[in-house]
Amino acid sequence: MDFNRWDDLEFRHLKYAIAVKAHQGFIQAAIALDLDQGFLSRQIQRLETRLGFKLFDRSMRPLGLTEAGGHFLGKAEQILAQTQRAVTLGQETQAGQRGSLNIGINTSIANSQLPAIVQAFCHQFPLVNLTLHELASYDQIRQLNSNQIDVGFFHQHNLSALSAGDSGPDTRSESVPERFANRQGFEVTSILSEPLVLVLPAQHPATHHPSVSLAQLNGESFVLPPSTKLSGLRGQIDELLSRTNCTPVIVQEAAWITTVLSLVAGNVGVSLLPANVTQLQRQGVVYRPIQEASPRLEIVAVWQPSNPSAPLKNFLAVIKSLNP
Repeated sequence: MDFNRWDDLEFRHLKYAIAVKAHQGFIQAAIALDLDQGFLSRQIQRLETRLGFKLFDRSMRPLGLTEAGGHFLGKAEQILAQTQRAVTLGQETQAGQRGSLNIGINTSIANSQLPAIVQAFCHQFPLVNLTLHELASYDQIRQLNSNQIDVGFFHQHNLSALSAGDSGPDTRSESVPERFANRQGFEVTSILSEPLVLVLPAQHPATHHPSVSLAQLNGESFVLPPSTKLSGLRGQIDELLSRTNCTPVIVQEAAWITTVLSLVAGNVGVSLLPANVTQLQRQGVVYRPIQEASPRLEIVAVWQPSNPSAPLKNFLAVIKSLNP
């Protein structure tokens, strides 16, 4: 076979021949293609010469296909369809409409804004595969650094703890997220601000009040987040208790919200947790707002600005549209 006769074929040649087949003649095909009929006829003849066989039986009315032409154009139609599909896939991938996204989450974002974010993103970009990873903030930071996740969600106070002890230049005029972004090389955006709430055993006397002063709980048993891995949150809780003249008896530390709730339900002690915990209906536990001014706990999204992921850019745009 002489490949030199057809190795310079272009997709337009196939398009021309397929149009002639579809319209069963050169006149209507030329009109559909917006070409001169004579030019179209010459292009088809040159194509047939390159191929070494006739595509059309010009003795038939309407114009018919030769057996070789039928086989060839059947495959040619598949080639064009597959090529168009490949182009569409490439365009959708470039635009972030296809692909995958790995997202680090914790209980706080899962109990608050995550459902709205996921619903909005999946509605706009249904072909992007989202994979959610339940991770503590320090694990999210590690996986962001190693590009195992594309974006993470956790509390701003954890950013403060991770930034603590940095010996870099004084940046006190900056917010905690800005300091963290500058020092770690990440971008940060705020998602939600929430107060602390009091978590009480169902049989606790304070449950009879719509809100509770922390001063009333002076000397009571408390279950609190640890001062190691969650030092940012614990620091804010300790400062609040000190400011409100409440000296707790810390009987247990627990990092996971579900563990804290279980201990409170078991009447081990009371606790203070971010307000999103109220979305968890745990038997044996009652939530109450505190009367004193609570610190605001900010949930943030964190990502690497150097991440080239197009789905990530779309995901961040969705977040910002929900939090203008």
